[in-house]
Amino acid sequence: MEHVLHPNYKETYDEEILLWLTKEFARTDGEFYLDHAGATLYADSQIKRISQDLASSLYANPHSAAGNFTSEIIERTRYRILDFFNASSEEYSLIFTSGTTGSLKTVAETFNFGDSGHFVYLENNHTSVLGMRDVTMKNGGRIKCLGFHEAFERFQSDESIPDVIESRSNSLFVYPAQCNFSGLKYPLEWIQETHKGTLNSLTDEQSKWYVLLDAAGFVGTSALDLSLHKPDFVAMSFYKMFGWPTGIGALIVRNSSENVMEKVYYGGGTVNMALSNTNFHVKRENLHERFEDGTVPFLSIISLQYGLDIFSRIPLTRISTHVFHLAQYLHHSLVTLHHRNSKRLAIIYADTDYQEISTQGGTVAFNILRSSGAYVGYMEILHMAGLFKIHLRTGCFCNPGACQRHLNLSNDDVLQNYDAGYKCGGSKDLIDGRPTGAVRVSFGYSSSFNDAEMLLLMLKKCFLDGPAVVKLPEGYVIPENYIYSRGNVNYKTKGGTEIEKLRVQRSPTGITQDSLINLSPGNGFNKNEMMERNEMESKKLVLSKLYIYPVKSCAAFEILDSWELTGKGLSYDREWMIVNSSGVCLTQKQEVNLCLIKPSLCLQSMLMRLDYPGIPGIELPLEYREDDITHGELCRSRICGHRVQGVDCGEEVAQWLGLALGRDLRLIRQSRTQEIRGRSRLELSFSSQAQFLLVNRASVEWLVDRIPEESDCDKNGVLHRFRGNLIVLGAEPFEEEQWTHIRVGEHVFEVMGPCTRCQMVCIDQQTGLKTIEPLRLLAEEFQGKMKFGIYLSRTNSTSGKVKIGDHVICM
Repeated sequence: MEHVLHPNYKETYDEEILLWLTKEFARTDGEFYLDHAGATLYADSQIKRISQDLASSLYANPHSAAGNFTSEIIERTRYRILDFFNASSEEYSLIFTSGTTGSLKTVAETFNFGDSGHFVYLENNHTSVLGMRDVTMKNGGRIKCLGFHEAFERFQSDESIPDVIESRSNSLFVYPAQCNFSGLKYPLEWIQETHKGTLNSLTDEQSKWYVLLDAAGFVGTSALDLSLHKPDFVAMSFYKMFGWPTGIGALIVRNSSENVMEKVYYGGGTVNMALSNTNFHVKRENLHERFEDGTVPFLSIISLQYGLDIFSRIPLTRISTHVFHLAQYLHHSLVTLHHRNSKRLAIIYADTDYQEISTQGGTVAFNILRSSGAYVGYMEILHMAGLFKIHLRTGCFCNPGACQRHLNLSNDDVLQNYDAGYKCGGSKDLIDGRPTGAVRVSFGYSSSFNDAEMLLLMLKKCFLDGPAVVKLPEGYVIPENYIYSRGNVNYKTKGGTEIEKLRVQRSPTGITQDSLINLSPGNGFNKNEMMERNEMESKKLVLSKLYIYPVKSCAAFEILDSWELTGKGLSYDREWMIVNSSGVCLTQKQEVNLCLIKPSLCLQSMLMRLDYPGIPGIELPLEYREDDITHGELCRSRICGHRVQGVDCGEEVAQWLGLALGRDLRLIRQSRTQEIRGRSRLELSFSSQAQFLLVNRASVEWLVDRIPEESDCDKNGVLHRFRGNLIVLGAEPFEEEQWTHIRVGEHVFEVMGPCTRCQMVCIDQQTGLKTIEPLRLLAEEFQGKMKFGIYLSRTNSTSGKVKIGDHVICM
């Protein structure tokens, strides 16, 4: 029976495939994975079969006599991969590499350019292709960047200079089969055209041309038939095809082109013989034997066969159609969404109109606009997506050329952005109001319609100034009779541009929208005017509340009188942390119920008690002797990029944590000193950024007043969401942003800067429930600058106490 999910979406998979996917990816229930261009997900049965195989077999080193069986499976897998791409072993050889980047590096290091060959690459190539430039220049290649429009114009022209069969010059053209930024599928016919000599006119020289096809973003969702299109080299990574294993890829080489690869280095297994006391060796005859230095990752290669089995269950042609329909639906939905003032919600960075599967893959890149026309920073979108358990990618996706072109950034713009703090993989998303990157959604074989719908729901709830206006941008043509939804009413295109109202209800999607709050925009606020108005007013500031967080990311312990200051902050603040089975620090981003673990400290008995709803509490000593460190297991972890070291608190509390949270966890106590490169350094707490966090109560109240009444955010608990140490009363809203130093009682603190907020402030610290507020409101009111509260550090390390009611003097 056909399920109608939406009038515009065409389900490609049949009932059998859908049921199989539901079973295989049960672990993603409630999660929405939209980053398949980064790495697709592995199936449960795939891992089970690999585990069973490895657990029941004895795979020896393939270079050993006992490894003959291993070698047989490796060779069988090698030929099975070639068969998958319809590549005859008579015409192609396959070299196992560490991945696409390793394959590209191999070609760069070995390609012989002859006397005056060129290295020509497409403007929109991946960073790993750009990295080939310096290597190829060292090898004698001359560099030429082919612009996006220039490439299409050149290959569409009829002018070509015949390829020279015998030439002292070899040139290499590198381009992607599919753009990892926009999802554009580049013409595979360019391979043949290059071989014919089309690019000779680019260099004004006759040369023998070779083509390196970067197929990493293509082969997981589209069929590559090497019997029809015959590049000289193909680079790929298998984790982008079927998720597991990582760290392995392939370089497929056309046998007639192997003579242009001149390999210098040789490792174990790649030579027939070598002399030790004389520089002499004889390399192996087979191409892959010469290039696979050392012992290949044989267990990973053996695992590939179970990934390939997936494509036996779901043909690539069907997968390709599936991801295209999802991307088309998302693209057309974003195109038509507008704010109530008719300004568009999204700018889409596309090279096609998403009408032809032959030119468009399952990727949509975009940025979001506010109703004012201002850009929403992609970090804000990333945090909101985290609340909805949506996994997506932001930035430039290691494709600086495509990023520049789509965002209309010149080289000078990019350099100025770098000087202003932008870097690849960083969080500097807006500079002077302009985006430095984008949001990317990419679909894979396991993606579902609900993945796309949840993303649209998140964008509407968090960023749309509604009710939504559904319309087509000027000059934009959508297929005839395409249907758009607005509330419970559907609209249909008429004549390709007009929208006609229909008397139909939207079909159910399986997503409960009522479970999320219905947002409305907050009131405007001019912070500078308020600061100027109150600048000269006299104030009496006091320390009204004081909190510590003994166990990082767990509940607060409120200080009712006074508390000791130490060299690292408030005594016992973030002295403990919880780590998972891999030794990684656990926070509320991964486990919201950490907020329900409530520590309480008793200085008289020198004990800390941990409580959790529904189970008995547990007590731990507040202090330990220095020599106890020899009895506890050392744990090294990272917090916000900093290495930290602690001591395991033992099995009893580990079992208690497992009972509370249902996971394999350990409690780690901060060690007295940390050894870094053989030298001890001053002790650090398990805090994220600084010793203290100050929150202005007036700023909290200002924010609470603007939370919509219909929101399910408990206004009484907003203060606790910001997890401050020092709560100040008596200041004006956001006055703290102007302070450089403050005195609390007799202690002076330096302001280290504002605290950048993430989705953790959307967790109710009393219940563990997630809401959209106050992060959405905070971002909206301050144009994406999600900062609240200020970090402090002490200007000296002398002992002393702070006390509730201490006067606060700001400077």
